[in-house]
Formats: sequence, C-alpha cells, structure tokens
Amino acid sequence: MSETYKSETLEHLGLVAGMFDELGIGELVDALVPQDLEQRKISVGQALKAMVLNGLGFANRRLYLTSRFFQNKPTERLLGEGVEPEHLNDDALGKALDDLYAYGVSELYLKLAAQAASRLGITPKVAHMDTTSFHVDGDYNSDEPPVEDGKLIHITQGYSRDHRPDLNQVVLELITENQASLPMMMQPLSGNSSDKATFEQSIHTHISHLQADHELTLVVSDSAGYSSASLRAYERQKMSWVMSVPGTLKEAKEQLAAADLTTMHELSEGYRYTPVRSHYAGIEQRWLPRLLRTGARPCPEERGQAPPQRLGARTQGVREAVPDRLQLC
Repeated sequence: MSETYKSETLEHLGLVAGMFDELGIGELVDALVPQDLEQRKISVGQALKAMVLNGLGFANRRLYLTSRFFQNKPTERLLGEGVEPEHLNDDALGKALDDLYAYGVSELYLKLAAQAASRLGITPKVAHMDTTSFHVDGDYNSDEPPVEDGKLIHITQGYSRDHRPDLNQVVLELITENQASLPMMMQPLSGNSSDKATFEQSIHTHISHLQADHELTLVVSDSAGYSSASLRAYERQKMSWVMSVPGTLKEAKEQLAAADLTTMHELSEGYRYTPVRSHYAGIEQRWLPRLLRTGARPCPEERGQAPPQRLGARTQGVREAVPDRLQLC
C-alpha cells in the first residue's frame, strides 16, 4: 500500500506560533475567559492564535476567509491536534471575539503583557506613555451619541495626528517599557478622546497596576500628559515622571523670557540649559529651560527634520519637567 504525501506552506508562521506558545498567550486566555468547551471545536485561545497568524501572514485574509487562509497550512501543527481549517469559520471566530470583548480586552492585555514580561525576564522600571490616532474610511454612525458602556469606543472625528481632521478616527493609548519596548498596556479609545483626561485615568488605573506588579518607578510622556490633574495623580501614586512642559503655560513663558544665555550650562550642539524650581499644581518639580544660541546650527524644523527629544531625569525625589525650548535661531 503506497503512502500519500502532500506539501503544505509554513513560511514564517512557525516562528509566530512558537513565540505565541512560548509566551503562554493561548493558555492564559483559555484560563481567564469563560467558555463552554463542550460547545466548541476550538477554544478562544486557539481562535485568537488563528487570527494572529492570519493577521501576520504574508497574504492575510478577511475574517470570514480565515478558513481559506489555512487550507494549505499545517493547521494541526500550528493550532493544535484535531484542528481543521473548516473549524476556523467566521461564526467560531466571531463568538471568540464576543467572549474577549465581554471579558475586557484592555484588562486581558494587561495580564498577557505581565506574563510575557515575566517569561522574557523583563522587569519594567521605566515606562513610556503616549497616544496615537488611526483614521478610517467609510460611513460610520459617528453622528449618533456614543454608547456609554465603558467598553464600546466611538468612531468619530477628533484631533488628527496624521493631518486628516475630515475623517473619522480611533485613538490608541500605549504604555511600553524601556528595555525591549514591550507594550505593557494597550487601550483603544474613542476618536475624540482627550489626552489630558485619558492620561489622568491611565495613571490611576493602569500605571498603578504596573507599579504594584512590576515596581515601576518612572513614567516618560510628552507635554500632552502635563496637567494639574495628571500631576496630582502621579503624586497620589508616589510615581516619578519626566515630561515636556507646554510652552503655553504662563509660568513656562516667564521662565523662558527670563533665561540668561550667559549663565546657562553647555549641553550639546549649541544648546544651553539651566535648572529651575517650580511648584506648579502645588507639586515641587525641577524644570530645564533649554535655549539654542544665535549662530548655532539651524533649527531642525528649518532643515526639514524633527526636533530633538527633550529629556530629563528624576533628581533627589523631585519630579522633573522640560519646558518647550526657546528658539533663538
């Protein structure tokens, strides 16, 4: 009796599936998300893995075509014994997405990220927090009032970071650790979300979790996170931070106007700085106004380049901020 052989395409998906298993993503999802395995041919963890592999494929398919994506793949080897491509239909995947939504995707991601960091031997001490926006095309019910259930986001117009204010958008908040840039928290937000309100809530909810679970000591963000409410939230958490101070603040304008170039410390490439104390929002902090000497290199904006990052560091327990620099070129 002759044996029958067939060829299947693995490509890079073996590496993706291997890392998925090494980080224990599917195991943790199946342990946390309630599901009736007797009514399923694949678990929520397996469904999630199938969608990840499809999304990271060289030629991915729409959700309802996921089963077709796996037709020429070693499905059992990638997803588990007994799993066939026809099991990955849109009904099975849709139910899995419903279960993930019911559990809470941001809450689940926090636990997945914590486990991934532990298995990779990463101990987050410094975090970077920021938001970005993604515009979407098509017709949405953005004119209708948002559903206030705490989970469902509203696709609508807002401050557009990709310069398309005419289009609807969604916002993504991300907190990464500084060693491997591992995302420790990821949260989708409505398109008109305010960074100031979002950051204050994240400090209270997510930063506090990272602080308790990983002994986080410092958070870095841009000037969008600098507000009285956010500073007080950091103070309540006893968390140190580094941020740019908005140049629109009255105190920042006064400090920059009073800066004396001759008494400032040399920094690099024509920049000078001097530390000053501030008690903005009733919180002691150190500011570093930074000036660019006349005759130094042209402003980055004039050369068509992005301006250099404004950096700072915690000093003797006092929080530090960096006012927007005064360009003298």
